[in-house]
Amino acid sequence: MIFGEFGKKRRGPLAYRLAPRDFSEFFGQDHLVGEGGILKKLVEKGNVPSSLFFGPPGTGKTSLALIISKKTNLPFFHLNASVSTSSDVKKILEEADRFYKNTNKPIILFIDEIHRFNRLQQEVLLPASEAGKIVLIGSTVLNPFFAIDKALLSRLKIFEFKPLKEKDIISILKKAVGDEERGYGKFNLEIDERVFESIAITSEGDARRALNILELLVETKESNNIGIEDLRKLPLYFRYDRKGDEHYDTISAFIKSLRGSDPDASLYWLFKMIESGEDPRFIFRRMLIFACEDIGLAEPEAIKVATGCAYAFEMVGMPEGEFLLAFLTLFLSLCPKSNSVLRSMARARKVLKEKRFNVPMHLRDSHYKSAKKIGRGEGYRYPHSEPEAVYQKYLPEFVEVAEILGKGKEKIFRQKLKEIRKIRWRKEV
Repeated sequence: MIFGEFGKKRRGPLAYRLAPRDFSEFFGQDHLVGEGGILKKLVEKGNVPSSLFFGPPGTGKTSLALIISKKTNLPFFHLNASVSTSSDVKKILEEADRFYKNTNKPIILFIDEIHRFNRLQQEVLLPASEAGKIVLIGSTVLNPFFAIDKALLSRLKIFEFKPLKEKDIISILKKAVGDEERGYGKFNLEIDERVFESIAITSEGDARRALNILELLVETKESNNIGIEDLRKLPLYFRYDRKGDEHYDTISAFIKSLRGSDPDASLYWLFKMIESGEDPRFIFRRMLIFACEDIGLAEPEAIKVATGCAYAFEMVGMPEGEFLLAFLTLFLSLCPKSNSVLRSMARARKVLKEKRFNVPMHLRDSHYKSAKKIGRGEGYRYPHSEPEAVYQKYLPEFVEVAEILGKGKEKIFRQKLKEIRKIRWRKEV
């Protein structure tokens, strides 16, 4: 391998070596550090607040914290909450106290994966932050409104980091190839432009992941020429966390694509989940709910088909179970849609809050001895033996709870409901 000697001299992985040292080397997050970016303005004024950086991995959260430290010329302490203890935090807070007494300035405490601290560990940081002894910068890949203690969250400025654009990823990759000090500039690499483009797509906005792919590609190559076929030989994967935002965001995109009758998008999100190792039973559960919530009476067969596919999957398993997932996805996406069931549920709860009906005497239980003597069930008409009994009243007054929109096969149910209501209440309803 032609890079063996260089590999011995390098200082850590490519992504570490190529970390931006200044705003001029920082790519992406224009809404924060671009021209007129709010965070850049705060840094330049030396007025950096305690903050929370949240967003996907490889989007510059740690790098930006380091740049802030350099720009403000403040001591920088870095903890990773996945391995740090309360004792580690206490030592840094003591150091911050001493530094503040001597200089009347704070230190910067950057805590990576801050969501891994429990509530008490997070709240320990509050006094020093409020006293101005530390500028706390927390970093998390999770949604902070679910992962961070509310008391701490209310005291932090929240900045969202977004996945890098493909053009930014390509710029970072080309910088790595051309940088003689920290990258591969000494080796006169010839890399097909399609390689940069493909890595940018595959990395899903994650600069660290893109650089790791480039490093693996370059340092396992015997020559200076790297083409698209070399890239295709590498094992690539999706960014996906079965318990994190990506899990919830992807299933949300899948369900919304089904609801919007877009089989193309539905299949794309389905196979992203499958390729990422999502539990197929979780996907089936969501489609079973969808069959009732978003299709319902517009195509009553939908719940039967969904149930049948879920049951068949238990006999087939993976990988053949993909056929059942794909079949059901296509079927549900192309079914007529109606949320009559959801709307009727909402109406039922609303009416229940507004009205309190006693059970009419003719509907009360009359199966026990002497029930008839106290009027239970008196006057009840049995629809199976008296078809016209369907028109008797089952509520003391008319309340429109069921809301049938009349989409797809619902037209039949809507017309039937309209006729029954008209006769039952002797009026147009």
